[in-house]
Amino acid sequence: MRFSRTELQTISELAKGNTSISTVAEALNKSEKHIYRIVQKLGEKDLAALSSGAIVPRKSTLMVRLTRVLDSYPNLVPILTDSGIPIFVSLLEAKSVDEITEAAGVKKSTVYALFKKALKISLVKRDGEIYALNERLWRDVAELLGEIRDIERLLDPRVPYNSEIYYRNQHEVIYSNKYGGDSRKKTGFSVFEKEGIKLLLPTTYYFYSDKETEKELTKEDIFRHALYVAEKEISIRHLIFLALFYRKFEEELKYARHDIVENLKLVLQGKRIKGYPTFEEIKEKANMYGIEIKER
Repeated sequence: MRFSRTELQTISELAKGNTSISTVAEALNKSEKHIYRIVQKLGEKDLAALSSGAIVPRKSTLMVRLTRVLDSYPNLVPILTDSGIPIFVSLLEAKSVDEITEAAGVKKSTVYALFKKALKISLVKRDGEIYALNERLWRDVAELLGEIRDIERLLDPRVPYNSEIYYRNQHEVIYSNKYGGDSRKKTGFSVFEKEGIKLLLPTTYYFYSDKETEKELTKEDIFRHALYVAEKEISIRHLIFLALFYRKFEEELKYARHDIVENLKLVLQGKRIKGYPTFEEIKEKANMYGIEIKER
């Protein structure tokens, strides 16, 4: 979910009780026509509507959190503008800049420029190469971002209504839908069977991509999509099948980088990690599929 500077400024004016188009236009030094278009965009986000020339804020949790944050911290407007919110939503879990750029679908230069401002006000904290939202100092902002994340997990105009969303960026969405989807767009665990690892699933996983390609998904694509699912629905079963897929196609997946992958590598070396299957459990399942698993 992205907001232009004028959208956020308009919400700030609504927080002050300024609800007429003319008043908001004058406060922001914009034309009434411009503010009218801004309110239409806020309407598309289900945050505001027009009624007899007045802007009526929606009585939703998201709108309440937005107005409170922007009223209390007007200096956050330029920081939250455009790609700001997607970047900070991704920081609800600590990440490296590379992980942030992938999650938010932005350039590294954009992240660094934003963090330069955010670090000055302690909105973001840094531990080596890892960044995280400073939730202790910015609790209201963290709650706002959490609300946005929860909404985005449920809604995306690019996929069928009522889908469960596991990952998204500007170009791609990984999701499931109990009412079905395009069978040509199956991915993750749902296509492991094509790669010789058959498993019964109560859920079918799909992908959306705005890149026009008819080529088959690569092993790396399939594995990456399954990792997104496992992140949100972590289970011993998912982890075992990820380990099998990784070991079977290890050469093609040698550049895969993820905490789950690193932990599975340790398990395959015989180490025990809390919440992960044991080497013996993985080996037992591997024997069923004719996959060679040796402790390294």
